This record gives sequence, structure tokens and C-alpha cells, in this order.
Amino acid sequence: MSNSSDPYDPANWVSPEPADAVWNERSYLAGILIGAVAYGVHATLFFITFALLWGRRRTHWRDYIWITYICVLFALSSLANGMQFWFTQLIYIDQGPRYPGGLSAFIIEQQSQTAAVWCVGAYIVNNWLQDGLILYRFWIIYGKRFWPIVLPGLVFLADVGISTALMVSLSRESFFLDLGAQLLTAYFSLSVGLNILLTAAIVGKLYFARRKLRSISSATSLSHHTSVAAMLIESALLYSVCGIIFLVPFSISDFTQNLVLPTLGQVESIAPLLIIMRVAQGQAWSSETSTRVANSSMGMKRTGVSTIGDDYGDHTRSATLALSTLHRDRDIESTVKVDDEAYGGSFVRLPKA
Repeated sequence: MSNSSDPYDPANWVSPEPADAVWNERSYLAGILIGAVAYGVHATLFFITFALLWGRRRTHWRDYIWITYICVLFALSSLANGMQFWFTQLIYIDQGPRYPGGLSAFIIEQQSQTAAVWCVGAYIVNNWLQDGLILYRFWIIYGKRFWPIVLPGLVFLADVGISTALMVSLSRESFFLDLGAQLLTAYFSLSVGLNILLTAAIVGKLYFARRKLRSISSATSLSHHTSVAAMLIESALLYSVCGIIFLVPFSISDFTQNLVLPTLGQVESIAPLLIIMRVAQGQAWSSETSTRVANSSMGMKRTGVSTIGDDYGDHTRSATLALSTLHRDRDIESTVKVDDEAYGGSFVRLPKA
């Protein structure tokens, strides 16, 4: 039997707080730890992508934009992660234990503190950058046409407006209370909704392109543009899935949201990095890819173009495959001329027919 007067009896260490308050505290701490793992994934992808971009020949100003873009993403995510750790320290060590109402009340009511405001602000700006990139990807994949981008563009502008109002309101009150809670709900609903819309549109486009190419044996060079991996990465499906997982408990005020939110903040950077990594590896969909798919589906097989970057930096290994047929008596030879700067100016001799 336990002795209730014994201060070392574990039975006396149980928190006197209500069960929902304890779950709020536990889930918040667990979410921070899971988010730290996601930050490690982000950091790894950042250094890999940076090495890929820096290691290739930079011939256009857009090459430097991509390097700057991923550096800004990483800097903002690092800032947000650090501020989140600082706020967690305030909750569990510095201020929360003596706060009226306990740790759970501190988490809900003190989101207007400097650490929390900087954390949320950095993640919001990162989200703008991610949504902007996905919009750009959508525009490229749909052939740089204006009309498809009108609706998602308007949703994006509305999202920026609401998130700006949210950042302003954070200086006065916690985003879990009153106006802040309403703005936060609207912000996440628009952001996740926009990404679901764009994800569905991009996956649909790539899927139908994949179906077209399946019956064309000469289009195997385009398969990496329409693979399942391409659909998942190019559409930023990762963020949409994480966003849905977060929105479900958030919409019903379930503290399970705490397990997902820090990871969602890091996924805002992970999804764009995966796309840009494909750009650096020459596997990203470009405007020329759309042309090649259209030409292949119509049986126009005279020219193939293999690009790296294209609309993302014009560090292209534009391999214009000039197939010429040389007739010498009964022998037929085909030669492929490859761009001098990209591949060293060599000729590849194909087997005689």
C-alpha cells in the first residue's frame, strides 16, 4: 500500500489537472519532438539540394534565385524551430509551472509572447513561399496558360491577406482565443484547401500525360516526368496530406492537433525542396516537357529534348537530338549530335541497321 504522506510515493506525483489539460501538455511536447525530427529531415534535404544546385554550372540569374529560395526557406524554418524550442522552455520550465491555471492554460493563453509570435510569423512567410512555388509549378505544368491560374491565384491572395491579419492580431492576443482563433481557422482552411486544389489538378495533369505516353514506345525518356514519384512530389502531396491530418482535429478543437502542427510547419519547406531537387536532377516537368508530350502523342518523333532546369533556371542540357541518316551503299548509320557544352561535344555512333 502506498503512503499518501510519503513525498517519494509515485502515487503522489500524479498531476491534479483535468485529463484534457494533461493531454494538451503531453501532446504539445510530443508534437515539438516530432517536429524536431521533421526539421532534421528538412536540414538533410536542404544540404543535398544546395549541393546539387551549387555543383552545376550557373548560367542564368534564375539559378541563383533557386539557391536563394532554399536558403530563405531553411533560415525561416530554423528561426521558427528555435523560437518554438524557446516557447516550450517558457511553458515547462520558466513560466508555465507558476502560471494561473497551469501549463495547459499557459499554452492556450500566452501565444502572443515574442517567441510564439516569431515562430508563427516565420512559418506563415514560409507558407507564402511554398504556395507561390506550387502556383508556379501549376502554371508551368498547364502550359503557361492564364485561365487555369485565376482561381488558385485569387485564393492565394486571400490567404496572404488573412495570414497578414493573423500576424497583426498575434501582437495583442493568443491565436487560440477569439479573433485570433477565427483568423487561424480561416488561414489554415484556405492554405490547405489551395494545396488540395493544386495537388488534384497537378496529379490529374500528370496522370493523363502518363496514360498518353504509355502507348508510345518512343516516349520512355519522358517516363520520369509522369511516374508515381513525380505525381507525389510535383504536386506537393505531402503538405496536403499533413494539412488534412491537422485540420480534422483542429476543426473540432481536439488537442491531437498539437502532434501535427510543428511537423506541418517543416513540411512547408520539405515539399518545395523535393520539387527543387528534381529540378537540379533534371527530372522536373517543364514547358518543353509539355511540348514533347504533345508531339509524342501526335506521333511527331523527329526531335527529343532533354532539359535540366528549363523554366527553373535555364541551366539546360538542351540536347537537341539531330538524327541524320547516312546512306552508304547498303549500310545505314545514325549519329546523334550532343550539345558541346553539356556533354563535351561528342558523337555517339548507334549500331548499324
